[in-house]
Amino acid sequence: MLYGNEALEELGIVDGINEIIATTESHGKVNAAPLGIIKDGDSLYIRLFSGTHTYDNVLQNGWFVANITHDAWLFAETALEDLTPQYFERREGLPVLKDAEAWGLFECETFPLDIVIGKVQLVKGEVLRRDFRAFNRGQSLVIEAAVAATRYMALRVDSYYEELMKLQRIINRCGGPREREAMERLMDRVDSFSHI
Repeated sequence: MLYGNEALEELGIVDGINEIIATTESHGKVNAAPLGIIKDGDSLYIRLFSGTHTYDNVLQNGWFVANITHDAWLFAETALEDLTPQYFERREGLPVLKDAEAWGLFECETFPLDIVIGKVQLVKGEVLRRDFRAFNRGQSLVIEAAVAATRYMALRVDSYYEELMKLQRIINRCGGPREREAMERLMDRVDSFSHI
């Protein structure tokens, strides 16, 4: 087990925006959603948006679990849908994604507004496995597409939809079958939401 901010590098949290899948919990129901942990030197913080389960759960409990994974499909899936319980396991009593490569429990001091800025601190974490792989443009772009999709759904700004269309073309060329499936599922949800 790793403890405190000195373990951040071991968990793969570096300067800049670190995309993770946050798991939170309320009344026994686990939620998973993409979240960026922003590291700026020794400072760590997150931005939460009102109206989301993550926002409500972090404000209620003061913590989230950062699941570190390279599975872009999970980012796309959790961006707009809830995962079923089969995707989770308990580690140290906390909800962790079964396919996480590492995880960390973060305490969060929040400042509630429409957008919450929260200072976070690593309490403990664990590296489960170290997966080495080449950099895949398709995987990275699925993460960008998940961000654009959530912003499009929240704001209904056409430029985010146009960005999704561009990303889909590149993912179809650069990604593997799992990335193409993730993007297709993401676009299906965005398109069905757009018709409401």
